[in-house]
Order: sequence, then structure tokens, then C-alpha cells
Amino acid sequence: MTQNLITRLSKLDAPDREKLRTLSLFAGIGGFDLGLERTGGFEIVGQCEIEPFQRAVLRKHWPEVHQVEDIHDIERFDCDVICGGFPCQPFSTASRGRRVAVDLWPEMRRVIDGSDPSYVIAENVSEYAIKIAADDLRTLGYNIAIRNISAHDCGAPHGRSRWWLVAHPHEEGEFQRTLNAEVAKLPELCAGLWNAEAYAGAIRVSDGLSHRVHRVEALGNAVLPQIPQ
Repeated sequence: MTQNLITRLSKLDAPDREKLRTLSLFAGIGGFDLGLERTGGFEIVGQCEIEPFQRAVLRKHWPEVHQVEDIHDIERFDCDVICGGFPCQPFSTASRGRRVAVDLWPEMRRVIDGSDPSYVIAENVSEYAIKIAADDLRTLGYNIAIRNISAHDCGAPHGRSRWWLVAHPHEEGEFQRTLNAEVAKLPELCAGLWNAEAYAGAIRVSDGLSHRVHRVEALGNAVLPQIPQ
């Protein structure tokens, strides 16, 4: 998604506010949050992350934002948008069929149901997981747009393919046409973002995040900021 689409979303349901108040679930080191804030259409007002190192990174870059450690402690949250890359390990092919992590989508769904945001933006490595989320959100009254977008689509020298979901309350045909048009522009809009100089300066993994944020685990679970941007 690009800034034109995000700006359009901002104007659809919050005409009296400049930015959409956003709760970030499974925030990690803030890749999702950074990308949304860069558009100018979102304000991060809450972050949920259970890992201590990742929370420390979030506190450094978003010191004023309310933090919650455990998603089970959230009943409802006053926000316009809920975003999150719910843990992909239960659905990842890398697990080779092993149950390596708890599926936390039901908890994200519970928070969405209790908070009733205007929009939901979700990400997962698994198409199956995203389709489960889409079916659940339809029962809550949302229309759904699903797209597969990779880091390569944004000009990165690696694949990192992910499934993205946008849930919205508006007429689906118009939204789908807008989303299709904006996704089609990704290669052109992202041209030059991953030049040789920028790539050479990255530590361990080049994902568009701060060079200081280079722990392998944190980067492995991070959202590429250029995609929500």
C-alpha cells in the first residue's frame, strides 16, 4: 500500500482528525508502525509486544506510546485501526508440520471484536492463516481485501513474501479497485529505495530498519516498513 491509499483511508472515517489512531499488536521492533507513520495518515497510540528486547526498542523510538506486554490483557482499545502481523510460526512451512507456537489469531480477533476499529491491517507468511482471519472478520461485518506482496516488490534484493489483509467497512468494489491500482505502482514507487550503498550499510539483514536494530530474532520477525508505507 502506498501513501495515496493510506491518505484515502484516513479521510474516509475520521474527517475531524488528521490521523487515524492505531493500535499495533505483536509490534516487534516497530516495522509495521514505522511504515504506517511514514505515510502521515496514522498515529500509533498503543503497542503490544511480549518480548523484552523488542519492547525496549519500541520504548526507544516511541517513548510516549502506551505499551501492553500481553495481548491477553487487552479487552478493548480506543482506536480507529488495529494492525498486526500475528505470529506466523504455527503456519510457516519452516516448521515442517510441527506445532512450534501458539496460534494467536483468535486473541487478535477478540481484541478487534471488543474494540470495533474502522480498519484492520494484518500480515502473515501463510495464505491459509490470512484466509482464516478474513473469514472471521467477515463475520464481524468487514469487507476484505487480500494481496500477496513481497520485499522484492518493493525493490529489495530478497523475497520475504507475505500475505496482507485490509478489512474495511466500505463498498468493496471501489476499495478493491483502489488497492489494485496502488499495489500495481509498487515497483515504480519503490525504485531506488534499495540502492547498493544502502544495502551495503545494513547489518546482517537488510529490511529498511535502523542499522542499530540488528538482532537476528527481531529482524526475522519484523515487518518490512516499505510495504505498509
